[in-house]
Amino acid sequence: MSQLQAIPRISLIWLLIAQVLVIIPHLSHLPLWIIGLWLVCAGWRVQIFRMRARYPNGWAKALLMLLAGFGVLFSRGSLIGLEAGVVLLVAAFILKLVEMRSRRDALVLILLGFFTVVTSYLFDDSLLAAFYSLLPVCALLAALIGLQQSLFAEQPLATLRLSATMLLQALPLMLLIFVFFPRIDP
Repeated sequence: MSQLQAIPRISLIWLLIAQVLVIIPHLSHLPLWIIGLWLVCAGWRVQIFRMRARYPNGWAKALLMLLAGFGVLFSRGSLIGLEAGVVLLVAAFILKLVEMRSRRDALVLILLGFFTVVTSYLFDDSLLAAFYSLLPVCALLAALIGLQQSLFAEQPLATLRLSATMLLQALPLMLLIFVFFPRIDP
């Protein structure tokens, strides 16, 4: 399949679920406007998929980026630093949802999601947080698998089952790395 084909519905659904799961551990240190930004962008993306709205043009994308930047600046007092950087990353992760046109864009969003999951460890590196991070990773894997499925062969539960199986196969290595990889205080 070509990278420029439309994004399958199953992948879009898993991407929306994954975004919620990725953002949840960050909620304790994110400003509240991020939730509103996600709701607007997710609603806009669903309307684009339903062909009831258009993709944002260059001006709209620039305006959204500037608004997100000003939101970070006003809520964190700076665009530099750990918390401001994570807020900017989460905002970019959300904004990418609206401009996503092709499978390649969806792949970029998925990879950005994996990176955003990892940033939650900057604030909480407990075993509970590690187990929770398996949920967004599983959803991101399901979105990745959904990208490869035909538009006519969409099976959400089979996709989730395959992603969970892949994750379970990697679990022993993840636990080994978690136990033996040194955690350095900031």
